[in-house]
Formats: sequence, structure tokens, C-alpha cells
Amino acid sequence: MRYVPSAGLHHAATKVNGVGSVVGVSRRIRGAVLLPPDAPTTVARVIIAVRDTSYADAPAAVVASVTLPDTKIGPGGRLPFELAIPETPAAQQLSLECHIDVTGGQAVTAGDLLSTQSIPVPPEGDVDALDIPVTVV
Repeated sequence: MRYVPSAGLHHAATKVNGVGSVVGVSRRIRGAVLLPPDAPTTVARVIIAVRDTSYADAPAAVVASVTLPDTKIGPGGRLPFELAIPETPAAQQLSLECHIDVTGGQAVTAGDLLSTQSIPVPPEGDVDALDIPVTVV
């Protein structure tokens, strides 16, 4: 997956239901990752995902995700993003999450940044201006 900046908006390869294609995608989620004042100044991999949180007693499956490799981050920064997702049933509960991988591992480790609150995604239509605050782990 290759990072291609365009007019301040980060675009990257999007995965829908685990597939690297966006065929049949009819929704766009746009927003910004909000970095805290204690965020490190570095280059990191940013992973933004929409998960199905409909069932409390089951793992939250990834509905769609986008990865922004080699992204410059710093204290108080904003990282604009756009994510393509499929239409979903109105009863399905979706939630947005972010992991900023500072340390370079696949798992969340000390020094990474992570969203720690629920950020609901409306069930229908395009969505603009969803903010994802993250904190240092």
C-alpha cells in the first residue's frame, strides 16, 4: 500500500471486509485523527478502522480499514483521513477506531497512540467531520 497525499487529505489503500478493493462501496467517512499535546514527533503507521460493534458478546469484526504508512505526527496535530465503507443494515452498529503504530509492531505497545472512546458511525450515507482523539499508551 502506497501513501499518496492530495490537498492535505491522506489517501491510502482501503480494505473493505478484508479485501483490498472498494468495488460496491457507496459510502465515505471523512474526518481527522486528533493528536494529544504529548504525542511524539516522528513518522508512524496510522491504521483507521470501522468495526461492527452490534454484538456485546462477540468480537467486533472489521468492516473497512485504511492504513496511512509513513505519516508525520507531532504534538497537537490533526491527520485528515477518508475511508470507503460499504452500505450496512440500519440496525448494524458501527464504531470508528485508530491505532498509530509508533513502535513498528503489529500489536499495541507502549509509546503507540490509540483511540480509547467509542466513536459511533451513522448507519447511512456519507459522513464528514468525524474526529478521532487518540492518547499515548
